[in-house]
Amino acid sequence: MFAQIQLKIKASPVWSDLVNAVFFGLLSILFGHVKINLPVLAGIIADFREIPLLISIFYLRSIWPLAIVCGLTLLTPSSVSPITVYFMHLAALLFAWIGYHYLLARIQLDWYRALTWTIICTIYYFIFIIPLLILINQWISPNEGFNFIDFYLKMTRLIKYEWIVTALVTTMYLVQLDIRRKLVDHEMTLEKQVKDRTQALASANEKLQLMNENLDDLAIQRSLRIKDQLNTLNKYAHMNSHELRAPLSNILGLVDLLKKGKDEKEQLLLLEKLGVSAENLDTIIKEMNLLLEKEMKLPADRKSV
Repeated sequence: MFAQIQLKIKASPVWSDLVNAVFFGLLSILFGHVKINLPVLAGIIADFREIPLLISIFYLRSIWPLAIVCGLTLLTPSSVSPITVYFMHLAALLFAWIGYHYLLARIQLDWYRALTWTIICTIYYFIFIIPLLILINQWISPNEGFNFIDFYLKMTRLIKYEWIVTALVTTMYLVQLDIRRKLVDHEMTLEKQVKDRTQALASANEKLQLMNENLDDLAIQRSLRIKDQLNTLNKYAHMNSHELRAPLSNILGLVDLLKKGKDEKEQLLLLEKLGVSAENLDTIIKEMNLLLEKEMKLPADRKSV
């Protein structure tokens, strides 16, 4: 059942974004409880909730889950109004999300991507987080002696260490994430090449097997052809040594008797026998011709050796 849920989450962008939003929102609560005392600024405490908030942008494919992330980060204890915390983070994360998905997506060089993301983090803090924190707080709780520039410079001094750490950590995370994605893409490319070559080898193997089968058939056909030729030669040899020699010997003997004989009746009898022997010889020659004609009519693949 758990495996089915995992497959459903991976297959659905909505579910994937929802799970990532909840995960990084809870992570921001955890990081928000990690407080550090800033040097040379006694009594000033910063947290690292911005790190998981910014990293969530690398995984969220839609804008709407940012509202969930910002809502969960309100559970982190803070002296600032929840409305201020929510809207300043929402506006800043919207800017960072757009910058990552529409600006960094067009940049290929790793060092240029890292530099651009560092600039985005700087704008995130000093153009969105700090000004919105000041303005929304002033809107909720107006202060007559409020001076935006003085308050902004003070907040800049307070938050600069948090900005440096957050920018370094998220930039390093982005670099290693890009490296991992390139490795995955390279691995997929190698797998595809191996698959293609395996298919090519399988196809070549099938062709070789087919050629071997054809060669086996050709060898069988040639063996049959050789066997037929041997049978034909045996028949030729038998006819030549027995059937052909017998009437030929009779003819030669009768011709010799005709030369010596003087009796007319005896010569007529010899001529009659000579005709019979000639007919027998003619029959044998015709049989040999038929055998030759049969040999000539064999299929071409049986005749070629």
